[in-house]
Formats: sequence, C-alpha cells, structure tokens
Amino acid sequence: MRYLTKRLAAAVLSAAILVIWSACALAAAPDITADAAIVVNEQTGEVLYEKNADKREYPASMTKMMTCILALERTSPDQIVTVSDNAADVECTRLYPGYELRMADMLQQMMMISDNGAATAVGEAVAGDIDSFAALMNEKAAALGATDTHFVNANGMPDSNHYSTARDMAKIASYGMKMPAFRKIVGTEAKNIYYIRPAGHTAYCENTNELLDTYPGCTGVKTGWTRAARGCLTAAAKRGDTELLVVVMHSDSDDTRFSEAAALLDYGFSELQQNQQAPAASKAA
Repeated sequence: MRYLTKRLAAAVLSAAILVIWSACALAAAPDITADAAIVVNEQTGEVLYEKNADKREYPASMTKMMTCILALERTSPDQIVTVSDNAADVECTRLYPGYELRMADMLQQMMMISDNGAATAVGEAVAGDIDSFAALMNEKAAALGATDTHFVNANGMPDSNHYSTARDMAKIASYGMKMPAFRKIVGTEAKNIYYIRPAGHTAYCENTNELLDTYPGCTGVKTGWTRAARGCLTAAAKRGDTELLVVVMHSDSDDTRFSEAAALLDYGFSELQQNQQAPAASKAA
C-alpha cells in the first residue's frame, strides 16, 4: 500500500511539473506586432511557433532569397552581368546602366544591401526578362511546396499579385540555407564589392540583417521593408547542432522586425530545451 502511495505521489508530482513547464512555455511566447510569423526547426521541420503563418503578405525584399537561389542554380559565379537601363531605373539601387559585375559579386550586393537594381539585373541575366524570370520563380516555389506564393518581380517591390506567407518563406529560406554558396552570402556581415566596369570601382556593403551582429549564433538570412509590407525578416540562428529559422512579416517598424525575430528565436530555443527536459524528468519520476 505504501509503495502504491509513493508511486501515485510521484505520478502526481511528474504531472504537476509538466503542467508548470507547459505554463511557462506558454507564458514565454512573445507578444509581437507582426501580422504573421513562424519559427521552424531547420533539422526536423518542426514548427515551434506560428501566428497567421498561412496569411498572404507582401514579402518585400525577402523575395531576393528566391532570386539568389535561381541564380546560383542556373549561372556560374564568374558570369558577367551587365546592368540594363531597366535594372538601373528601379528604386533603391547603386547601379547605373552599363555597369558590369561578376554574378557572385552582384548576388553579394543584392543580398547584403538589398539592392533592387541588382535583383532585376540578376533576373534578366538568368531568364532574359523579368516576366520569364518570375515564371521560373513560381515554378521553383511550387517545387519547394511554397504553394501559397506568387512572384511577379525579382526584388519584392509591392504588387497585388506578388505575395507569400511566413510558412512559405521559411520553406524557401530552408532550401537556400542548404546551399553552401547561399549560406555564405547571407552570413556575410560586410564586404567590398569590386566592379568590372567602371574599372576600379568599389562598393562597400554592410548587411542589412542587424541580427548578424547582435544575435549570438545568427547565420543569415534576409531583410525586407516597404511601406506596404512594413518590417519583414527571415533569420536563422544556430546553437550547438540546432538551427532555427524565424520569419516575421508586416512587423510595425524597421526595428521591431529585429527585436521580434530575436524574441521568437529565444522562445524557439527555450521550447526545444524544455521539450528535451520534460521526458527526462518524467522518466526519472
């Protein structure tokens, strides 16, 4: 009888511990302004947090993740990219008509400082024109299971037919981060870009992803911002052997996209740790 009583007490204690852990995990979930968000375990695909993860949003310059993926798969790093009048005529670019860069350098500038003209130039170099490139983008998105995504341009400028979801952005980022060249580009904090034409021209680029400098273990990936999309960010961070991906879309401001992504990463790592501890505690009880 005493043995059964002890077993019952142990079971009650174990259940209480699990309830407390669950309550703590729930309480730890951050309050965010982002309309949509998701946290995913990169290794397992497990979703650790989501908020409106399937809601259509403007992806802004997170679009460039797909542009980079297609360029890496369909071109060589040494391919020469010539900037067209069309590419130089977009908002937020350092490029002028006739400028020439190696594809590897064009991708670096595109991803690090979110150069819209660079994205257009890349799309034209890959497919000849942006409409054809957008078709390739949509084909690739479907192949990756990003079925609620539709692209019409290479850079993420607002368009009612250019949309995605937090879940789809995570799928695209996850695919990209499995490519060593992609991972290297999005993990670079600062770099000088050397142009072929004008000869001797150099552009210093600092990555717009502030978490690379402020969040321990951050490995990438891409910022986004327009008035319509508000603050967007896909970020990845690694602790030990575990890498998490977070996506926030339509966050209040340029700053909150970073603070909210960081809070969600903290929450995700905490959830994983608690999930690993709970079975061990239950077994010990």
